[in-house]
Amino acid sequence: MKNLRSKSGFTILELALSMAFLSFLLLAIGIVTVQLMQIYQKGVTLKTVNNNGRELVDEFTRTISGTLYTPPEEDSSFAEAVYVQPTASILRSGTDSKAVPAYGAFCAGNYSYIWNTGYALNLTDETEIENFRARLVGYDEDINLLRLDDPGRAVCKNRDQNLFTGGSNPTELFPESKSELALYDLVVYEPSYHEHTGHALFSVSFILGTLSGGVDITLPGNYCTSMPDGFATDFAYCSVNKFNFAVRATGGS
Repeated sequence: MKNLRSKSGFTILELALSMAFLSFLLLAIGIVTVQLMQIYQKGVTLKTVNNNGRELVDEFTRTISGTLYTPPEEDSSFAEAVYVQPTASILRSGTDSKAVPAYGAFCAGNYSYIWNTGYALNLTDETEIENFRARLVGYDEDINLLRLDDPGRAVCKNRDQNLFTGGSNPTELFPESKSELALYDLVVYEPSYHEHTGHALFSVSFILGTLSGGVDITLPGNYCTSMPDGFATDFAYCSVNKFNFAVRATGGS
């Protein structure tokens, strides 16, 4: 008589359950990893916007504080000769349009600045691009935030709609490494001016954000409209922040 030896091993059911558990574990690890990467990227995006916002505050502060402010001519206004930011109906939600900042310019001291807002930079229609994006005569590149040597405020004085003229040595303050950032609004309030000392107190407010994420500053609460949708989302790459500051033009007459 042959001796029968007992054999032990996994049944098909046990093997299937083990593989299912391992698959679930790997899937859970993958999802957690993706979520952690998105949280990390969101933090990097927030830091990028905040750091560049502070750099812009420093940039504008240096320009304004070193200026001998000259009030606009009697036949002109502050908004025409020193600062301009027209609005345009370029943001569409279904069939509706909203008036939002399109482009702008600010001239102070020895420099002038020209910018396109995130709304204008995200345009895809050629006609709208032609009508609602700022352009500079003699400068063929797309404008994000451009600084020019312009002690005579020619950029703000010589404007034909969205076509600007004047200035020299154009410098893009948002080069390729920062090209995913854009201004969505920049307001320079008419300064309080003391005619005897020549001092002027400027108040400036601007909103800086990413080009990604469908940013809309006209909405309450969260300005990033492209919300998470599975693994394909711009949400982690979207951030908006508002900066306010005041600075005195210290030059005297």
